[in-house]
Amino acid sequence: MDKQNYYNTIGLQVESLFELAPVQVEKCFDEKKLSALLPLPEAAALKRLIVAGCGDSYSAAGAMAPVIRRLAGVSCASPDPMELCSFYTDEDILDGCRAEEVLVVAISASGGSVRIVEMLERARAAGVRSMLITNNPESKGAKAAQLVYCVETPELCNTPGLRSYFASLTALAALGSYIGGCKGVTEPAAARQAILDYVAACQPCYEAIDDAMFELAGSWKDLEKFEIVGDESEFFSAQFVEEKFIECASVHASHADSEDWCHINFFLREPEKIGTIFHVNASAPDLDRIAESVRVSVAIGRPTLVVTDADCAFAEGAAVCRLPKAPENAPWALLMMDHAPGSLLAAYCAARAGKLFFSNRYDFRTRTWKM
Repeated sequence: MDKQNYYNTIGLQVESLFELAPVQVEKCFDEKKLSALLPLPEAAALKRLIVAGCGDSYSAAGAMAPVIRRLAGVSCASPDPMELCSFYTDEDILDGCRAEEVLVVAISASGGSVRIVEMLERARAAGVRSMLITNNPESKGAKAAQLVYCVETPELCNTPGLRSYFASLTALAALGSYIGGCKGVTEPAAARQAILDYVAACQPCYEAIDDAMFELAGSWKDLEKFEIVGDESEFFSAQFVEEKFIECASVHASHADSEDWCHINFFLREPEKIGTIFHVNASAPDLDRIAESVRVSVAIGRPTLVVTDADCAFAEGAAVCRLPKAPENAPWALLMMDHAPGSLLAAYCAARAGKLFFSNRYDFRTRTWKM
C-alpha cells in the first residue's frame, strides 16, 4: 500500500516542524520583543501567571504551566476559559499577590475568539495586566489585551491546527524563561537550546515514526472510540491528541489521567474496540504506574500504543513509539514533539478509512472546505 496516497495536512505540518523550530524559536525568544512587552523590573516583580486558551490553546496552557513554574520561578495556574471568566473571583486571580505581580496570558493563534476577549476583559476588571499570545496582532483579542506577544509563525497550512500548537508551546517556554532570566533563576539560552536540540534529535526518527503510525492505522482505522492517557503535562498532550482524533476522524475520543483510567475508564465495555494511547516521559515519578496501566490495557484486549522517551520495557502486545530521550536538565522538551505520533495516527486512521477531516468537511488533499 502506497503511503503517499494518504498524505495529509497533519503529516505536512509535523514534517514542517523541523524547519519551523529554528524560525519559531528565533521569533519567540527575541529578547528585544520580550523586554519591550515586559521590561526587566516588571518581569522580575511577577509572582503569579494565569495562562489560558480555548481548544488546542488550552492544551498548550495546561502542558506548559508546570514548565513555566520551573523556568520562571512563579506560581502558574491554567484554568479552563469558563472557570476563569465565570468562577474566578478577583481574590482567586490575585491569590495573595498584588495586582502588579500577576499576569493573565491568553493564547489564541487567530485572536478572534469571543472567549479569548472575555478572558482579557476579566483580567482588566480584576486590575491585573493581560497579555495575548497570537499570530494575529490585528485581532479582536489583540485589541482587548494590554500586551500583545506576536509569535510570527510563517505561513503554511495549519488545518487541523498543529503548527500553531507548537508555536504556543514555544512562546510559553520563551516567556517563562525570560521571566526566570529577569529573576536570575533561569538562563533563557538554555531553554532555547533545549527546544532546538530536541526537535533536531527527532528529525532522524521522523520517517520511522510516520511509517509506524501509518501501519498501525491499518488495524485502528475502523475503531470509533479512543482514549488517550497521560499525567501532569502529558495529560494535556493527551488532550491535544484527543482533539486531533475528533477533528480528523470524527470519532468519539476522550483523555484521562492514569488514576482515573484505572479506576473508571477501565470498565468500559468492548475494550477491543477502544484504541488507547498512553503518554509518559522517562523522568515521570509515576512511570511504573503507567507501565502497569499499559499491561492492564493489553490484558483486557484494548489496542494499545505507548508514546514515550523512556527506554524501559512495556507489556508485550503494546505498540511502542519511542521518541529520543529528552535532556535531563529539560525533560519538558519532550512536549515539543510528543503530540506528533498520536496526531499522525489520527490523520492516517481517517485517511485509511476514506474519511475527510472535520466530519467530511475538509479535503486534506486539496486543502479546501466542502460547505
